[in-house]
Amino acid sequence: MRYERDLQSKLEQRYSRIYGADYNAFRNAVQYFRDFIQGTPALRAITENLENTNIDVDPDVWVGEKFSMRTYSWPETESGQAKIVWRLVNRWADGEDPYALGDSFSSDNNLNYVLRDMTDQTIRLFVEYLVEQLGSASQVLYMLERFKRRVEWFDQAELYAKYEADTKHGEDGYDTHLRKFLFDQGIDYPFSQPKSASGQVDVVAGLDGDDPLVCEVKLYDPSRSGYGVPYVAKGFRQALDYAHDYGKSVAHLVTFNLSGQGLQMPTDEGSKPWPPRLHVEGVTVYLVTVNAKPRPSASQRGRATPRIVTRDELVNLREDRSDGS
Repeated sequence: MRYERDLQSKLEQRYSRIYGADYNAFRNAVQYFRDFIQGTPALRAITENLENTNIDVDPDVWVGEKFSMRTYSWPETESGQAKIVWRLVNRWADGEDPYALGDSFSSDNNLNYVLRDMTDQTIRLFVEYLVEQLGSASQVLYMLERFKRRVEWFDQAELYAKYEADTKHGEDGYDTHLRKFLFDQGIDYPFSQPKSASGQVDVVAGLDGDDPLVCEVKLYDPSRSGYGVPYVAKGFRQALDYAHDYGKSVAHLVTFNLSGQGLQMPTDEGSKPWPPRLHVEGVTVYLVTVNAKPRPSASQRGRATPRIVTRDELVNLREDRSDGS
């Protein structure tokens, strides 16, 4: 999860630059901060999702009504707070004088100290929100990486034998195995298929808390009609829709590869961190592939011919009219 940790470190560095900037350099520092967020897909997805949450909060109206001399207040939710600060960041980066709101945050007469107080009470909170979002994603990805390894190293043959014995309910078996693992790893509520506005999601953890985990499970088995890439794409769309339903900026698609070939998923990240991830409609969907079919030894496999899945195939869902691959 080095990628997420690196982003957290870079966010904190950029905050320090804003905090240390004087009045003349403040706008440029904020502008660079905004450019960094907009140029980083994972962070941009979080900020885009803010536009779809707390729809009753209009940042400009809120600031106009709730910010005054020596006082200010935030919405009840952290995401609402983040939405307002992100709007302030954009206003300042676009040229609005930050000192215009300074007296809401500080009673100091020194311009630079006023900006520092305001930065500490606004942008710091926003950075903490972004870091928390990235940190939550890292923890879940760590669990899913362990799950992938456990299946491929220890449980693969047993699970595949159960799948072959009852392919009709095969997806349920893999889904249950994943939920049990998540529960054992400390996710208290890995419920299967709770109802949401978009239907049912395979795994939503923590539904009674503030941070539900959205995870869709799909099989890839082109030897069976209807279980090819279009079926995986259906899972991608479901994960995306469920993320919107639960107000999340992150979702997960776990694909159990039951074919004899590799399955290579697309990614929107140039550095290609694990797992691949796509940023669509303000949501980051992590694509975890588990090789669930026992394979011959490396010396007996021959030349590898992976099925390369394109971004277009996942994002633009089409009917499965072919052999399912």
